[in-house]
Amino acid sequence: MNRVDSVIIDQQAIQSIILADDDRDDHDFFKTALQEIDPTKKLNIVTDGAQLLALLEHYVPDLIFLDLDMPCKNGLECLKEIRTNTVLHNLPVVVFSSTSRPANITTAYEMGGNLFFIKPSNYNDLVAAIRSILSMDWSNPNAIKEKYLVENSYAPFSVEKPGTSAAAT
Repeated sequence: MNRVDSVIIDQQAIQSIILADDDRDDHDFFKTALQEIDPTKKLNIVTDGAQLLALLEHYVPDLIFLDLDMPCKNGLECLKEIRTNTVLHNLPVVVFSSTSRPANITTAYEMGGNLFFIKPSNYNDLVAAIRSILSMDWSNPNAIKEKYLVENSYAPFSVEKPGTSAAAT
């Protein structure tokens, strides 16, 4: 999806991604992990919220990974603008943050994030998580979000281990 004409996600695989994050090391790890998973995926990287919103004026990816703590416009400000834009409001957004504070996680979901992904501490976990996220059915991003509402509280994404549920408890 390269045009802003409409955002319609079907069952097809995610092909284009925007990573919005101001940390250069996170860019490198994410890019390397994505290349390992599937080198045909298109990745655009922006370093602040203003750049993200400017890019979204003429380019709509299949999925956004959005850091909360960025200069110019933070992730929550970007989420608000994406969700109030009639063209972008259904665009899948994965909040990609180092925070694990429950209040931040809840706020990100309530502001329109479809998934909250805490940045892992090692590369192998990053690869496993991105692989899992890309394999999700993004045709209904709100259905993914609903899976992480557990007992009236939002949970962050975690890679399923054998014998565990998809959402943290």
